[in-house]
Amino acid sequence: MGTDGRDARGRIAPEDFLGIGELARRSGLSPKALRLYDASDLLPPRHVDPFTGYRRYGADQVGRALLIARLRGLGMGLERIRVICDLPADAAGQELRSWWLQEQADARTRSTEVASLLTDLRTLPTEESPMTTDHTERTAHTGHPAHPAHPAHPDERSATASAAVRIAHVLEQGGVRATQQDAVHVQDLPGGRLLLAIADGFGADDDLSGRLLDALGEGLRTALDSGADGPPASDVLAALESAWAALPDLLPADGASGAALLAAVLDGKRLVLAHLGDGRALLVREGHVEPLTRDHTQVASLVAAGRLTEEEAAADPRRAVLNRALAAGAPTAPDLIVRTLIAGDRLVLTSDGIHAVLTPEALGESLLAGSSSERTVQDIARRTLEAGAPDNLAAIVADLG
Repeated sequence: MGTDGRDARGRIAPEDFLGIGELARRSGLSPKALRLYDASDLLPPRHVDPFTGYRRYGADQVGRALLIARLRGLGMGLERIRVICDLPADAAGQELRSWWLQEQADARTRSTEVASLLTDLRTLPTEESPMTTDHTERTAHTGHPAHPAHPAHPDERSATASAAVRIAHVLEQGGVRATQQDAVHVQDLPGGRLLLAIADGFGADDDLSGRLLDALGEGLRTALDSGADGPPASDVLAALESAWAALPDLLPADGASGAALLAAVLDGKRLVLAHLGDGRALLVREGHVEPLTRDHTQVASLVAAGRLTEEEAAADPRRAVLNRALAAGAPTAPDLIVRTLIAGDRLVLTSDGIHAVLTPEALGESLLAGSSSERTVQDIARRTLEAGAPDNLAAIVADLG
């Protein structure tokens, strides 16, 4: 028997063969990913049954599969991985070091270009949309009959906006979690603005999400309350940044708890979003659903950069691990996103208890069905609960008239 598990005729002993499921279990790669690496000739099986197509791998291929998984997790391309996998250990180490040195150099170059571009953008003239006044219609979801929801605030409030806004929200504990750590917040702000926010807590502090949202709302109210008419629209972004900057002070010092947080300020025709974590904001316009946010995970960043396929990401065990969140020791600055709204738009905020369960197709069916905001959140909750709802779930749907 040779050192690679083959006998003198080049055959692998039967006990050293692994099915694709067993190799997936040992390596952490999904069967779909293993098929992808077979198709790219990066990790071909030792034998494929000509009749059934059943793949059999050698036990000695587990190490290569583990190495591929780790290198893909770093965002390395398949061609570079193939080179490293075929080199002896010392040479492979030098190849990896060379790749990382170039990655760092590329990051420095991009950082310089981003700083220059930010300077240029600040000098461009901006056009603010004038605000008009109207009353906002507000409804709170009463919940799926078997799983009552918990509105965060009274149903009726007046607010001003560019047109009537119909808002409904849902907050459910789900079918598995012993406590509720999600929170929903809807609040009128000075100058006829409106705050919509959701938070998804994790760790030992069940009430952290609610406290963070209350503090964000109060901070925004204070920052924007500079008179009966409120400050100019250009100050909303600065007010949101200021209110957000105070939130890390509310985090437990032991780092045992934290939250993902997504906040939207409706400011006339302008939408200002602050996003940190894996809550998602969607804009539904003219029959299309546009994602406005991107999950703050390394896996999501690799997919966005084209370094990891959607199929690989779906099977990656780290796909839900946040690398940015409101948590001690993590980067706590949010993404700030500004969009212009038009009549007929629908804004949707969801916690990952919804979009981690529902496929984009299923969620899209609910959002594009033409139902009212209240019926839409009811349908989203129903679909999620029927799928098992392993996590708390929260959603806000706002329709602009």
